[in-house]
Amino acid sequence: MEQNKFSNETSEQVIIFPTDRRIKINNSCPERAYALFDSETGTQIGDFVKGTDEGVEFKGLDTNKYYDVGAIENMGDGKPQFAISWNMTMRDDRDAILNDTDNSPVQYPCDYRIIDNQNNSKGIFDLVDNDNKTVGQVKELTMAGDKPEFHIAWTFKMKDDSNK
Repeated sequence: MEQNKFSNETSEQVIIFPTDRRIKINNSCPERAYALFDSETGTQIGDFVKGTDEGVEFKGLDTNKYYDVGAIENMGDGKPQFAISWNMTMRDDRDAILNDTDNSPVQYPCDYRIIDNQNNSKGIFDLVDNDNKTVGQVKELTMAGDKPEFHIAWTFKMKDDSNK
């Protein structure tokens, strides 16, 4: 049976502020770095930002895009790049969630962790849900030196339950 690559639970809280298009990570870990990903394409937007005790904040976001948030450990001094590829069975209810908030801050409802899928030497990691079911992959695009380890992704995407 596959084990979670990281067993410690996170206390981070990823929140989107719909009115001013801002994403904040409360309780960010100084051992981790955080980056935004375009939810539609899975491409990384900008560099990873190291966590601080005060948190990490991304401001001035494009009103025409939705974002996933990813965290890595062992960033080093490089500028790591990753890409997220969600499975075709994923759906996204963010419009319904954000439209029912009266522009109040909303916590990202889903987080997906990395498991050891035996492809890590190729820079490919599996994203899994709480039941250890694979919902997507993360690919490392910069393979140099000590590799950062993708740890977790926060998103509005959820498993498709339309067949239930």
